[in-house]
Amino acid sequence: MNKLRYRIAGLFLFLLLPLTAVVWMEQNGRTAIAQPITATPTPTLLPPTAALSLTTPFSPTAVPAITPSHTPPPSATPSPTATAIPSPTPTWTPTAVPAATATATATDTPTAVPVRNCPAAPAKPDYARYVAGPAWPTPNPDLAVDHFWLAKPLPGGGRFLTNLTYPYGYDGGGRYLLHNGADAAESLGTPILAAADGVVALAQMDVDELFGWRCDWYHQLVAIELDETWGGRPLFVFYGHVQNINVAVGQRVKRGEQVAEVGVGGAALVPHLHAEVRWGENEFGSTVNPYLWIWPGSTRGVIAGRLVTGDGRPWQGVGLSIVGVSEDTNELLNTWTYLSDPAGRATVNPDPGWAENFVFADLKPGEYVIYTKVRDVEYRVPITVTAGRVTPVEIVAEEKDEG
Repeated sequence: MNKLRYRIAGLFLFLLLPLTAVVWMEQNGRTAIAQPITATPTPTLLPPTAALSLTTPFSPTAVPAITPSHTPPPSATPSPTATAIPSPTPTWTPTAVPAATATATATDTPTAVPVRNCPAAPAKPDYARYVAGPAWPTPNPDLAVDHFWLAKPLPGGGRFLTNLTYPYGYDGGGRYLLHNGADAAESLGTPILAAADGVVALAQMDVDELFGWRCDWYHQLVAIELDETWGGRPLFVFYGHVQNINVAVGQRVKRGEQVAEVGVGGAALVPHLHAEVRWGENEFGSTVNPYLWIWPGSTRGVIAGRLVTGDGRPWQGVGLSIVGVSEDTNELLNTWTYLSDPAGRATVNPDPGWAENFVFADLKPGEYVIYTKVRDVEYRVPITVTAGRVTPVEIVAEEKDEG
């Protein structure tokens, strides 16, 4: 016990160090509900660091390789260390829609043609933080299964390393507009690959058409509609800030086929890939968290978390820290719960199965403790991460009467 206290105390010293800017993705296990603590202080959350220098190269030699076929992880479900809410046993379905799709409501009603006129560039909204938002979905047991249908969209296999100081659903500590994708730093001209089989839905510039926060937001873009659907609705993979597009609308592409190159332009000042996953329709407000869709490889897992009130409303813009407490988990990471756009234009959305509002990605398998503080009450929850799976967790933080 003393050894564990010393280990955690040592790790807290690192909370004053800058957060490294890049990490990545995902998936499965069981859930646990945190309880308030009053005696043991929670570690100070890491402050947002300066924006990722997207010119910083990654180290591909340190990335474990995965086979081109993206071999699924073992099907055995790990035994959680703390289980308060049972989760459905996950299933791995790499090439077919889960049977649960038939139970979800699908619509054949044609959607209105979106307006592509170019409005004035929006001012940055005043995102609300540490407040409970409106009603939020609850997990859907029929869809709360691993769905790593997408391969890494860049060469080399292995982990999809992205900027964790600007994760999905966050604004980089107040520096940017709400983020509805994941950014991966790569050199100009790096091939961009189709993440799954599908048909090209978009391949163009957006200089004179609205596809993001403003016209010329992505500069050049490619979108692929997947052959697979989810919950009876279509899925799209969207790439922004690309160059040298070598596919056309209507063209069929296979997983791993090059569709463009990493570029620069629009809102991007340095080369990087902006990747989105869109569910239901190929629109700016229809994104879901990419970390819950791209296969993380066999050496990392992800946490899909819910920080909610007693009546299930999401806490917005709240910081959380995770600390590894076993020999193999020397991780120390921060993330933040999803913000919402007051105008509702760039809404971020929870996964239809997990109904999460925060994600910890690229975690080594092993034992961790999640810490957060809401309305002067500290919470901690132990959790076990399994490689190649999603581990769901729910933390219930009640609102306090401020009167």
